[in-house]
Amino acid sequence: MSGELEAAGAMATAGLVAGAIEGSEGQAPGEGACLNCGAQLNGGAYCSACGQAAHPHRSLVHVLEEFLHGVFHFDTKVWRTLPMAIFRPGTLTRNYVFGKRARYLSPLALFLLTVFFMFAVFAFTGGPPVNMTESGGVEEAQEELTEARADLATAERELQEVLANPDPDQPAGLEERLARQAIELAQAEVAREEGALRRAEAREAAAAAEAQDQTVVAPAQIGTSAPADGGVAPPTPSVPGDDAATPPARPQVTVTEDGVDVDRSDTNLTWQDAAREVAESDDVVGIQGWDWFNDRIRQQLRNPDLAAYKVQEAAAKFSFLLVPISLPFIALLFLWKRGVTLYDHVVFSLYELSFVSLLFIAIGMLARVDSLVMVIPFLVTLGIPIHTFFHVKGAYALGWFSAIWRTFFMLIFASIALTLFLITILIVGLAG
Repeated sequence: MSGELEAAGAMATAGLVAGAIEGSEGQAPGEGACLNCGAQLNGGAYCSACGQAAHPHRSLVHVLEEFLHGVFHFDTKVWRTLPMAIFRPGTLTRNYVFGKRARYLSPLALFLLTVFFMFAVFAFTGGPPVNMTESGGVEEAQEELTEARADLATAERELQEVLANPDPDQPAGLEERLARQAIELAQAEVAREEGALRRAEAREAAAAAEAQDQTVVAPAQIGTSAPADGGVAPPTPSVPGDDAATPPARPQVTVTEDGVDVDRSDTNLTWQDAAREVAESDDVVGIQGWDWFNDRIRQQLRNPDLAAYKVQEAAAKFSFLLVPISLPFIALLFLWKRGVTLYDHVVFSLYELSFVSLLFIAIGMLARVDSLVMVIPFLVTLGIPIHTFFHVKGAYALGWFSAIWRTFFMLIFASIALTLFLITILIVGLAG
């Protein structure tokens, strides 16, 4: 319930913020003197001297009216701007830069609206599903397990190399600790994939039994029961690895002098468990010399759900940092192009980030529909590059070749800017 309330509050905030930035239209005409500055009204809806509405209301009904207007109406600008931002972004940016602004939502207002709405959708849907392996088949689980075992073998070889030939330039024991941590994580991953394989095999076995009109007893009902005639009841089939039978357990990872010992009985390692293991491990290397920072991170990771919420909250509050972070990279691509200013780049980046927010909104919704999950990779791999290409081409009036190579480097720069942003919000969200 808290997620729904948070989503509703975020959507209302988005509407009010965008509405406050854009203002309102359609006020009734007024006569007499302006109540704000005393200038004579000329029959218009606003004062020609200060811009205040000719008829300021004082009723509670008008408060509700302003709220609904701010959330849903936006003076119809949003309904003209959103289709342009999705399908004709270059025309939208160029029109706004060169003065055609009255009919469109401003870049900043659209950015705030889409970002707030994106986090509202994430709060409502809970974000995309974390564990994608559980929905796969036996073959996929076997491939994942083989890859995890190969990573474990590689980590063990690297540890042997470190023990045999330590680097004299590194602090004593640092390389060994890092190598053992890599083995620890690899072994935990192998244990998780083994559990995923067992559950996949159980699902296929249950599906095959159902197809043959056989009864598969639910794990909660597994046991023996006496038949009505007093005979001996046959043993009921069990479903191995089913999560409903036993609660998920955390893997027991022990670091000894001889290496790392992992209890492989665990079959359901979650990211929360991994975060707690990191927080409790004494061998985790943080930023040397920043003990307060490392202690703060450990403290936050002991409650991983709260840490994730704080990171998400920091991302929502500081999402505007994406603009100044990406601005130097965009300007670098147009250093020698005349007539292009930093203002043009800011408008371009705000509208492009608004589209990306809309794309993530669609992904967050599609991720909850099993039959549509397969569409998500195409949206990410094709939607962003194609949209960026047409946006760059139209906004800066470029030829095809100029737009193609600029799009290529812009996507690389966007990855760098996103990485810097993620590092920033992780530090702000976890360390405060």
